Amino acid sequence: MLRRSHKKSRAGCSSCKKRHIKCDEHRPVCVNCSTAGMQCSFASPAQSMTGPTLDESTTNKTLSPVLKINTPSPSSSCIDPALVPPHPYVNATHMELFYFIIDGADWASGGDHLRAARPHIVKYAFDYPFLLNQLLAISALHLSTRRPGQSSFYRKEATRLQTQGLRSFNETLQVLNHENIIPAFLFSAFQGIATFFETFHDPAFEARDWTTFLENIVQSFRLLQGVRGIVYPWWQFLLTSEIKDILDDVGEDAILCKDFSDEVVEQFESMRVHISQSPELDENQASACDKAMEELIFVYKSAFFKGEPAVGDQSAAKHATRWFLLAPAAYTELLVQQKPEALVILGQSAVVLHRLRACWNVGDAAHRLLLVVDAHLEDSWRATLSWP
Repeated sequence: MLRRSHKKSRAGCSSCKKRHIKCDEHRPVCVNCSTAGMQCSFASPAQSMTGPTLDESTTNKTLSPVLKINTPSPSSSCIDPALVPPHPYVNATHMELFYFIIDGADWASGGDHLRAARPHIVKYAFDYPFLLNQLLAISALHLSTRRPGQSSFYRKEATRLQTQGLRSFNETLQVLNHENIIPAFLFSAFQGIATFFETFHDPAFEARDWTTFLENIVQSFRLLQGVRGIVYPWWQFLLTSEIKDILDDVGEDAILCKDFSDEVVEQFESMRVHISQSPELDENQASACDKAMEELIFVYKSAFFKGEPAVGDQSAAKHATRWFLLAPAAYTELLVQQKPEALVILGQSAVVLHRLRACWNVGDAAHRLLLVVDAHLEDSWRATLSWP
């Protein structure tokens, strides 16, 4: 894969040197390691923020170490410290991005379900600069798809804003409480959207670095699962909060789509049985794969039980990241091990992404996903990709 030229950093951390990228030498953790969720050699074991992904059993009210540093990004977006200003700055581009937040109907995950909550989101963004930076970054990523000729400019600006927001988040938020849980949740959720987008819209995709691509997909899973772990103890509080309109359709979808079925659901159920009976999986692994398929079926049903989204309707965009959020952490670890059963399930999820391809944050993600699965799948399992 071609990589960006840079000046050598003689005093950089070992991780940056190993990855052949410029280190900003920021301590205790450099920006590149912080952004990629990697162990930085500048941090002592006591200082390191790397930790296990939280799940539903988490009751700890301190911020997840995964959320604090695991902001996965594709290899092409390793952050150049030269892009990050030492102090907050504002320019005309930010005014444009903010106007898109206020005026754009589909600026984040789309649809009417954000309209009622939008004033509250903006209010929290003014009180918490890390959230404002994140919102502007999402706006920039979206505009990069609307204005292809300026895509590079908006992507670079998104990287700059995300980096500034992450630094502020790590520096100002240490313990969750009733005052900061909403901005913390919003920041993490929008970071998940950004990470998903960057994973599947990597400009360096044509380089065919399938290993890096799969690593970025795994990082997307881990980040979104970290969001779930943080939110879980606060879920009931959030359901009665000012942003409830973003959340309360989840339970409604589960009820309305329960009995829905079509050819795709039948194919999913058939593959679910086939994988659960694989002799290569132990009981715990089979259970993790079964749960991942169960959640994939739910996401498909909730996205399409009312039919295909109308052309230009961005309200279904929220479903693009939902499976990444709901899939169990144990399944993600099977992806890390490149278990063929886990890879096949990942390939099956391309059906959902393909049907959401008109959404700004999805595009041709299904095609890319199938290519990376095919590149890692053993020959004996390739027949399972004949559908989708």
